[in-house]
Amino acid sequence: MQKDSQPVDSAPDGQRQTKPPRRRKAEPRKVCHLVCSSEGATWMFEQLRDLRDVYGYDVVAVVSAGEGKLIDKLRAENIRYHVTHFATGAASPRSILRLPFSVLKLAWFFRRERFDIVQSHVFATVITARPAAWFADVPIRLAMIASPFHLQARLSRNLEDVTWFMETMLIPSCEWVRNLCKQIGIPESRIAPVIYYGPDERNFDPLRVAPVGIRREFRWPADTPLICNVAYFYHRMPKSHWMPPEVHGRGHKGHEDLVRAAPRVLEAFPNAKFLLVGSGWGPLGDKYLNEVKTLVHDLGLEHSVVFTGYRSDANRILREANVAVQASLNENLGGTIEALMMECPTVATRVGGMVDAVRDGETGVLVNPSDSDDLARGIIELLRDPKRARALGRAGRELMVRRFTLHHAVEDLANLYDKLTQGRQPREYYNIFVSVRRLLAGLPLFIYVVIKTLVSSKWPTKSVRNHFNAQPLATTEARESGSN
Repeated sequence: MQKDSQPVDSAPDGQRQTKPPRRRKAEPRKVCHLVCSSEGATWMFEQLRDLRDVYGYDVVAVVSAGEGKLIDKLRAENIRYHVTHFATGAASPRSILRLPFSVLKLAWFFRRERFDIVQSHVFATVITARPAAWFADVPIRLAMIASPFHLQARLSRNLEDVTWFMETMLIPSCEWVRNLCKQIGIPESRIAPVIYYGPDERNFDPLRVAPVGIRREFRWPADTPLICNVAYFYHRMPKSHWMPPEVHGRGHKGHEDLVRAAPRVLEAFPNAKFLLVGSGWGPLGDKYLNEVKTLVHDLGLEHSVVFTGYRSDANRILREANVAVQASLNENLGGTIEALMMECPTVATRVGGMVDAVRDGETGVLVNPSDSDDLARGIIELLRDPKRARALGRAGRELMVRRFTLHHAVEDLANLYDKLTQGRQPREYYNIFVSVRRLLAGLPLFIYVVIKTLVSSKWPTKSVRNHFNAQPLATTEARESGSN
């Protein structure tokens, strides 16, 4: 059942205005963002809040459930939201059978509310939102691609290939995503400039965020070398065409590689401590977390590797770490932006969008993925030269402030919206005859493509479905804690 938190035409009260709106309109542009989640997705909430408060847009969120951390944030800022069912591309047979109904209900909601701009986030959302916006004849239809993950897996890449035309434009969130879009054959004219999912810079300012005193908390000496990894523990990825080959049978955040790198680091720095900050994402994530703990036990590292679980002060831990590590096998930017915003010297694997933030020898150290020896080499390199490490951290923050913050993300979105709506009257489209034609021609084709894709690899396993249900988080615990 769908529901609204409040009448969609009601005027929100208590809006937080950070500065006067850049533009004033007699009738503000109406913007809808969608994400298949009610948890995480802090970046969408922050984008909507600032699009409203700084640029004067009328904003609405569409989410998958009526309760959760994301919903709490939306309510606190009085951002209107609508709950709908998303039939994800990697869902159960029952969910796939509901896909046409989910699409039509969402299309009706778009037509009823007459949004000027509809923007979806992450693959699990796009499967429902993309055809719905196209059928509804929404004037501006955008998909912000939060991760290269689905573009590197065969079946989800195929779905992207046959449905991207429904968007007015795709928004890549790193250079690697942009390259993958071009590899598919999407024209450059339909690919927007890169817009990063930047965090709210106020939550990651080393001058405002005090160290948490983690060494004192664990009764370690003040000079203890501290290596910090902030990431959720997701489940071990199955061998499936829904998964990129490099993650088959692995935890894609690279926790095992970091644990296997620890003995070599400890040979050079026997007193070093490894903090793995993060909880398991669901029951399968907890299972994988226990497997990593077993690996730590088998290697005799219990006194050197510490599992902190979820920490609401992850940004304050980064404030005092000697080295931050992101060892992912497949990733967008992971936790690199947050670590560098805190001037924390960072080692990251050479994958996805992390190379945009961590520039080898300039803002951090890059290492090969799935290579624990190279990962250890990068960590030791920074621990052995603290002066250079601090310089890299400072350079990293300077780059993040110039390009990777929430301020830049929202400004870039507002500029893109202006460009795409220039010369158009608000809600110019929504032609019922266009909708009917698209419905008659497009819906049978879309259903055929989805079913053919799913049948070609049998039904996705439960673990595959759980991954796509978890994907909307698409952020680190540092981002989540920094927003509290």
